[in-house]
Amino acid sequence: MPISVRRQPPPDEDFQMAPMIDMVFLLLVFFMCVSTMAQAEKKEVSLPKSEESEVAEDLDNRGIISLDAEGAIYMGAVEVDLSTMRERIEQALRENPKLKIQVRADAAVVYGKIKTVLKACAEVGAYDVIYSTEQAR
Repeated sequence: MPISVRRQPPPDEDFQMAPMIDMVFLLLVFFMCVSTMAQAEKKEVSLPKSEESEVAEDLDNRGIISLDAEGAIYMGAVEVDLSTMRERIEQALRENPKLKIQVRADAAVVYGKIKTVLKACAEVGAYDVIYSTEQAR
């Protein structure tokens, strides 16, 4: 007499939501920290206002140079002199030829100081320069 084996259906697998929620929470915290650190990497300046100002869509490949009200030059949040700025831009261009320079000058800075920075950028081969302004309301 043949023995019949009754097959049981496999048990329903429960989908665990806790690990997925943990992962989403960690990603959220990570991106919040990274965006905060990115903001901290530039000197705060009072940008000039412009009615024609537009917010750029592509924020990749940017090197930020800031000039404060006294005309001091900053790369990120670190104060540098003109020759150090040139060296760092030249090195950054060798590593990334698509680098764009974003110049953020305080509204109180005289144009002569900004012109010196722009000329130094051009001398080392940084021709793609973006001048930052704030949208006038």
